[in-house]
Amino acid sequence: MFARVENAFGKVYYKIEFKEELNIIQAEWYGFTTKQDLKKALVVGLQLHEETRCAYRLNDNTAFSGPWADAVSWLEEEWLPKAYEAGIRYLAHIARPSSFGELAGEALQTGKIGATIEVKIFTEKEEALNWLKAKQELANV
Repeated sequence: MFARVENAFGKVYYKIEFKEELNIIQAEWYGFTTKQDLKKALVVGLQLHEETRCAYRLNDNTAFSGPWADAVSWLEEEWLPKAYEAGIRYLAHIARPSSFGELAGEALQTGKIGATIEVKIFTEKEEALNWLKAKQELANV
């Protein structure tokens, strides 16, 4: 299962895919997004989580350059309850150091979202995948 979201100019800024062999949903963000773009993409992402009931999400922000600060309250109040209901329990957030993506990850980790689902920030995709795999192994014990 796979989805892409385009902005008003027809440019893809979000891709999300269920990696069935890994039992992970991987989301990739590109470029700059508005608050409306962010909401649109996250609604699409929730649909994939609702269909798969996958608890493990990899959020790759390494190619993302836009700020999320003005969307944190929406994320906590609107997205989080739906994300939890859709089964998300672990969120690996990948971002470049000192970037908007890293700041977004810190906001996710320290606020209401981090208190509800387990969020960890990474700079390398392999480390994030290994963390999610370790969480899967613990769940299967």
